Amino acid sequence: MNFHQLKYIVSVDSNRNFSRAAEECEVAQSTLSREIQRLEQEFDIIIFDRTRHPVAPTMKGIDLIEQAKKILQEEERFISLAEKRENRPSGSFKLGILTSLAPYLIPLFIDKITQKYPELNLEIFEMGTAEMLENFERDTLDGAISIAPFQKEGFYETSLFEEEFVLYVGRNHVLSESSSVQWADIPQSELTLPQGMKSYFLEQKPDLLQPDVTAKTISYQNASLETIRKIIDRNGGLTLIPQLACLYMGNRRLEMVRSIKDPVLSRTINFIAPRGFQKTRLSKVILSEIIKSIPKNIQLKMIADLEND
Repeated sequence: MNFHQLKYIVSVDSNRNFSRAAEECEVAQSTLSREIQRLEQEFDIIIFDRTRHPVAPTMKGIDLIEQAKKILQEEERFISLAEKRENRPSGSFKLGILTSLAPYLIPLFIDKITQKYPELNLEIFEMGTAEMLENFERDTLDGAISIAPFQKEGFYETSLFEEEFVLYVGRNHVLSESSSVQWADIPQSELTLPQGMKSYFLEQKPDLLQPDVTAKTISYQNASLETIRKIIDRNGGLTLIPQLACLYMGNRRLEMVRSIKDPVLSRTINFIAPRGFQKTRLSKVILSEIIKSIPKNIQLKMIADLEND
């Protein structure tokens, strides 16, 4: 048994195809097949049922593949420790960030991490929660930053910070005359919200948002907050935006922002990692830099207490 054989069976399981697995492992298909057969012969077992299309692991194969994944994770950790220079964080980390959060969060920290930790290979993917879950199940994601709560239990969740929502008001709207507004004073029939944000409020704060009141002829299924904001700029109306979005506004648009009182609307941003997580040190470094990159003039409630080992 060797590490190459373990990588081959994990790849075949992921691709459910010997040819694609060989391409992924950058070896000839004959080499990959021969090495897997040698592994099966060494222990007198059958790992894959080759009569099925697509190819599938046997019951014994499922257990062995899961163990192979753990061994390969430990191999990666061993290599990372062995190659570490001056105890500086190094290695690779695949980080998913929620699509609606990424445009405001990524620009704050990406250059700082690149300059401070040149040995760290950080891969960032913008995705929705369903895609995060799918990638976790395929072991192609090390961690993710999303809005709490995550859509499925069984993951490690670390709360990073809490940010408030503010009201973005059309220039000619009556609420533009107030420096702050009460939630009860907001006419919900005039709120324009992307479907994802509307669903979030209906699920997490059902007493605040009435689904029948916010029903509109046009439903903004996948619209970004920037799209909605530009609709308000041109046509008037109201929408909700997170505090981080205000960082990217000029003075003219900041004049259209109003704080919301009684109650204050907020959301908690979490870091999610799978069980059996092996890159704790790297995640602490990355998350610490993200927290430190948020400007002090944005009054976010910091939750995480992260220390670099």
